[in-house]
Amino acid sequence: MKMSELALFGGPAAVSLALPKWPIWDDDDRKALGDTLESGNWWMYAAGEVDEVGADGGDETPARSQVEQFEREYAAAHRVKHAIAVTSGSTALEICARAIGLKPGDEVITTPYTFIATSTCILNAGALPVYVDIDPETYNIDPAQIEAAITDRTRAILPVYFAGEFADIEAISDIASRHGLKIIEDAAQSPGACLEGDRYAGSFGDAAIFSFQASKTLNSGEGGVILTNSDDFANKAWGLRHCGRTKESLWYEHHDLGWNARMTEFCGALLRTQLQKLSAQNEKRMANVNHFFDRLSEIEGLVPAQLHPRATQRSHYLVIMRYDAAAWDGLPRERFLEALSAEGVAAIAGYTFPSFENPLFANLDFSSPDSVYMTGRSSPIDYGTFEAKCPNAMRACREEAVWMMHTLFLGEADLVDQIADAFLKVRKHYRELL
Repeated sequence: MKMSELALFGGPAAVSLALPKWPIWDDDDRKALGDTLESGNWWMYAAGEVDEVGADGGDETPARSQVEQFEREYAAAHRVKHAIAVTSGSTALEICARAIGLKPGDEVITTPYTFIATSTCILNAGALPVYVDIDPETYNIDPAQIEAAITDRTRAILPVYFAGEFADIEAISDIASRHGLKIIEDAAQSPGACLEGDRYAGSFGDAAIFSFQASKTLNSGEGGVILTNSDDFANKAWGLRHCGRTKESLWYEHHDLGWNARMTEFCGALLRTQLQKLSAQNEKRMANVNHFFDRLSEIEGLVPAQLHPRATQRSHYLVIMRYDAAAWDGLPRERFLEALSAEGVAAIAGYTFPSFENPLFANLDFSSPDSVYMTGRSSPIDYGTFEAKCPNAMRACREEAVWMMHTLFLGEADLVDQIADAFLKVRKHYRELL
């Protein structure tokens, strides 16, 4: 009996080349960290500044720290007026929720197909996330369903650029404008992403956030940033990041209930050197992903998630495909992924349930009379109803989505070809997996 060619059954793996390492760093990064170490200034404010005012003289004064310099460079790179660096993308969301004045009982429209921080920043304000289903082609929030979810309690829309790919932010902006709603762009996965007209992620809404957590395409281990073109919002976020101070207050004078969410000088220094590499890395991923999709174009039942048609630079934090088991004679997605893994391809299913199925929605009190979430409301939101309201997100989680991390596409073309060969090989022999 002839031996199977599939690696799962003893055949040679399709991928033999070494996978790219992440993070990518060089002597510039080493020097930036070493210089910061030797400077003795390991936080944003130099010795003696604790007795001054907020210690940031504003955009017209020379930046005195690595963090301040990174803020200005990152804002400039995204064509935005202000950047406020913080400890994480999740913290950035918390600050934005507070800065737009979310109150208990308010509602914010968002997507169920993303990391939980997009929901918890709303919940931590005593407000309620209202989930709108994803577009089945893009996996981003579907603008066509947003207006039906707006109530007299809706205060904002929080779209996510999932996988680093723009949502339909023009349509979302039009809806928000007509209904007087705020927009916070969750661009955690989208540094450097740009639409035609030099319009960058982070420049469309009232504010935007990015994450620099270890898996992200711009990485300092942990960290985040808030972008905005509003002077008032920037001042509010700056103070919330800085224990509730203002830029005019004494060090021990606090005007708002804020956080110590300041980024360290080490993160700021590292992000400055990593930012210099971002554009070239984005370009390499774009070229490799285009080649990969070309190679897979004839595979039935495996369709790339639709990309924004007017993007000029993409992040490709994730490369997402939609798996249709019917085209594989009912082969479950999990078995398909098992075969790919044996071939040397790190592809995963991603989220296996949407945000509203997290246990916290069963554990929080949304309905009792003394619940903070019932403030100003006559009836609670039943999160059990969103399964029926979000069939596209449910399908993506349960049977359809296939994710690949951006790091796989930072190698050379021959590695991309081997990854594509693995998919083609599994397709050719998939009936052996049934």
